[in-house]
Amino acid sequence: MNSKFKEERMRFVIILILIIISCLLIYSIELILRTSILVAHFFYFPSILACLWWKKKGLIVPIFLATILIIFHLILDYGVFTLETINNFLRGISLVVVGIVVSSLSEQISRREIEFNEIMEDLKRSNEDLQQFAYVASHDLQEPLRAIVSFSQLLEDKYQDKIDTDGKEFIHFITEGAKKMNTLIKDLLSYSRITTHAQPPKLTNLEMILQDALFNLHESIKESGAVITYDKMPILKVDKTQFIQLFQNLLSNAIKFRRKEPPRIHIGLKKINSGWLFSVKDNGIGIELEYFNKLFNIFYRLHTKEEYSGTGIGLPICKKIVQRYGGKIWVESKFGKGSTFFFTIFPEKIKD
Repeated sequence: MNSKFKEERMRFVIILILIIISCLLIYSIELILRTSILVAHFFYFPSILACLWWKKKGLIVPIFLATILIIFHLILDYGVFTLETINNFLRGISLVVVGIVVSSLSEQISRREIEFNEIMEDLKRSNEDLQQFAYVASHDLQEPLRAIVSFSQLLEDKYQDKIDTDGKEFIHFITEGAKKMNTLIKDLLSYSRITTHAQPPKLTNLEMILQDALFNLHESIKESGAVITYDKMPILKVDKTQFIQLFQNLLSNAIKFRRKEPPRIHIGLKKINSGWLFSVKDNGIGIELEYFNKLFNIFYRLHTKEEYSGTGIGLPICKKIVQRYGGKIWVESKFGKGSTFFFTIFPEKIKD
């Protein structure tokens, strides 16, 4: 409340100073140039500012100045309406009209701003509710799915001799379907947790984070014969868990979508202004241009589940993590020759 009062007082002082300066300029021009051509023009700036800041209340400034202008010239011309007086009367009216237009526009802008803020608040609440719903729904759905898998396996074990081949195949479909659904729910849970369960950022050596991600991918790296290199990593203020997830998802994709030759992956790093630009370059199968923007849509898959496993949620998770740091993520690729995923982060802009 105190800061608002200070702001209003400062505005009043600025308008007052501008009015005084305008009056002095007009008086000087009257004396030096002996002309009234520029009279009233110096009153526009304080009038416009007053109507912008105070809207309809600010109209008092142009009305007051227009009245002073007309009275001043009536006194100067001894109460006789001369052509000059009529000109200044018209200038005074135009001053008031400009004030009305500006105050009206300012009021409309303020209304739109209030409406926009209300919409943004509703959207924020809706988004939070949706994230909470996704988290609760995914968490609660895991238990019945586990029960389906467990009882399907028990059914198969206990009645193995009594169930024919078709029955065993049906049970297998139920079990596999439940397992895939469970994987999908876990991924959805991971996606929702990026904002609902985010940890406060701490100064961390990114090389240690990268080593943790490589350790988690040890089996995939060994199996594929992947060679992974990286530039010297800095110490930054980040959420360690999310950055492990970020590196792990990008490296996992680079290993998964490989050609016959062993994957060669390099993680590059470059300082940009107040942030950092990362790149994850591979020699994999590549991506066609038309799919670049679709890759980061949740559950979007370029390949069938038979060709490559996954739920299509890894890259959307990466995008959401990067956005938390005020950055963006994109891909550059040549089909059949490999891809490079770029992402920027600005640790100072992290959204807690």
